[in-house]
Amino acid sequence: ASAQRNVIINEDPQVTRIMDLYLSINKSITHVAGWRITVITTTDRRLMEQTRVSFQQQFSMKSKWEYNEPYYYLKAGAFVSRADAASSLETIKKKFSSAFLSSDKISYDEL
Repeated sequence: ASAQRNVIINEDPQVTRIMDLYLSINKSITHVAGWRITVITTTDRRLMEQTRVSFQQQFSMKSKWEYNEPYYYLKAGAFVSRADAASSLETIKKKFSSAFLSSDKISYDEL
């Protein structure tokens, strides 16, 4: 039993270097490819803000807006699977008929 407590592992320095590289690369990846539901696209910021308030009152899904001149985009949800996004889209389209799916980068914090 005492021999098991004294086990020493000598790792090859190349293995250590490769594992350190692997860890640093994976730590630098902060987003994955995924899907969001674009609720509205408009050039009118007030309309986007009003839509956001209305959306938040009706759905518990997180939303965010982006501005890419000249358009404001109100996006909701964070989905890795297109099928999951499409399922939620059908519910949202009942209240916001212009909503559609859009590919986006999803941060790990949102999942």
